[in-house]
Amino acid sequence: MRSALVRFVLLLILASASVTAWALVSNDDDGPEATPARARLYTVAQDDIVNVTVQTETGTAMFERRGAGWYFADSPAPVNLDRWGGVVLLLSGPEVERQLAAPTTMSEFGLDVPDFVSIGLAGGSRVEVRLGSETPDERNIYAQLVGESEVALVNEPWARVLRRLADEPPLPYWYYRVDPALVRLFEVESADGIVTFFLRLPSTDGVAPDRVVQGDAASDLANAERDAVLRVAGGPSDFDIAVWPEGLTLKDAGLQSPSAVIRVTYELVVPLEDKSAVSAVYAVGARTADGDGYYAATPDSPLLLTFDADWVEEVLSLVGREFVGGG
Repeated sequence: MRSALVRFVLLLILASASVTAWALVSNDDDGPEATPARARLYTVAQDDIVNVTVQTETGTAMFERRGAGWYFADSPAPVNLDRWGGVVLLLSGPEVERQLAAPTTMSEFGLDVPDFVSIGLAGGSRVEVRLGSETPDERNIYAQLVGESEVALVNEPWARVLRRLADEPPLPYWYYRVDPALVRLFEVESADGIVTFFLRLPSTDGVAPDRVVQGDAASDLANAERDAVLRVAGGPSDFDIAVWPEGLTLKDAGLQSPSAVIRVTYELVVPLEDKSAVSAVYAVGARTADGDGYYAATPDSPLLLTFDADWVEEVLSLVGREFVGGG
């Protein structure tokens, strides 16, 4: 009896051990395989990034951190946060899709005349990356760290966002220089009245005709009248931005009681997820001391703006023109 009982207990122990071993093996077989972390072209801490320069065949853009914000390096203008969001994270380093051997010729990967991204770090060191052409499948681009011989494949959208910083700088929406063809509403209000232009707005059956509204009257815009509006709708040719000068008051700048208010709505070149067009408002004050411009301001910024005098006067002339009934 005792012998049989011992044998039964041993069988239970063996069965339990077998079940446990099977469960461990099954879990290993059915569970996801551990994915090794991808290598990065370089790695820097976001908080260590203090400036960045992006150079493409279109141009060069330079940005720097000031306090908690990012600004254009040669201007008091801040970057457009809608466009800048996530850029510093991208600058901390892209993942490498594949590492390639050193090329026999740089032109093989479009690295003979590359674009550049140069990242300045706290302490004075820099990370510099050459950006070449896209791979045949357009999913990656060829990239090379300055000082290294190997070439890596990195994600194409990473390079596209950084290249766009130079090709289409992330200017604030109030930084009023746009293609006149993108303007959809242009309104001028002065002591002489208000005139509003509606330009190529979409309608149910296509594009609506250009319209002008003066007071209670409205009409279509003739071609010559439309051309006069488009000459100024894109913004002034000379646009200066400055920190508000010490000693210059709102009254001195003519902005306590503005001589005109300009409103403009324009389409974005590349729509964002939540917007395809933006609006800006500007108050125009007195003429500057040198007579070349007019002081201006926008509620979207504490900075003092200066618009080209000829542009302001041409804009103001639209209020007094007889548009209604002529189109």
